Amino acid sequence: MVAEDKTELNQWLYGRQLVDILQELSVKLSLDELVAVLKRIQPRLYSIASSSKQFAKEVHLTVSAVRYTRFRDSKKYRKGVCSTFIADRSDHEPMPIFIQPNKHFHVPEKGDLPLIMVGPGTGVAPFRGFLQERQARGDQGKNWLFFGEQHAATDFYYQEELLQFQKDGVLNELSLAFSRDQTQKIYVQDRMRERGQEIWQWLEEGAHFCVCGDATRMAKDVDQALRDIVQQYGKFDEAETANYMRKLNMDKRYLRDVY
Repeated sequence: MVAEDKTELNQWLYGRQLVDILQELSVKLSLDELVAVLKRIQPRLYSIASSSKQFAKEVHLTVSAVRYTRFRDSKKYRKGVCSTFIADRSDHEPMPIFIQPNKHFHVPEKGDLPLIMVGPGTGVAPFRGFLQERQARGDQGKNWLFFGEQHAATDFYYQEELLQFQKDGVLNELSLAFSRDQTQKIYVQDRMRERGQEIWQWLEEGAHFCVCGDATRMAKDVDQALRDIVQQYGKFDEAETANYMRKLNMDKRYLRDVY
């Protein structure tokens, strides 16, 4: 399959579930025939949004329930399997869970090192835990969170907690990007570019740079913004920028949990 065909196929498949394809292509299968070709449902992975130092017997998650209609004027309602199960039925049904460790995605071992976190949407989840962890440990390193969503009035996750972290001196910088609250869309990578000089200074002080969230677009855009900041304020050429980024990775100072 050529690249153009694959792109067109992905665009056609986007938002369609199996039932949509079967209906649109008029596929006729018996229940047994259908079940025979289905794979087992895949586990859903959610970042832990709490620190065991503050919540020893609890694990917190940040889950956005997926609900949408297949077409704008359609009554074909669709919903995420796991997210809506948690939102609608988890109080009444048992739900098996498992832990999948990510050994490298954590706060700096040295409590005096700065930490820059980029977590738009539900990507903020682990960074809530990071801030709790650093507060519980009494770390003195500076913390900077970039958070974004669509609307501040409805989508500012953990607003009260984050503002309290600021008040307590745990969160030194909070950069917000609510993309639909103004005519021109603003994203976390735009806020990064606005504060590029300061991000560079933090990196030069040994800051760890962590990203969590959408791998398809956000993580790529954030990565490019970081590279541009390093090149501009480090006064590097492309090769020197690549080497700097490579060293951040090798030193486990550029960490990503993207999906």
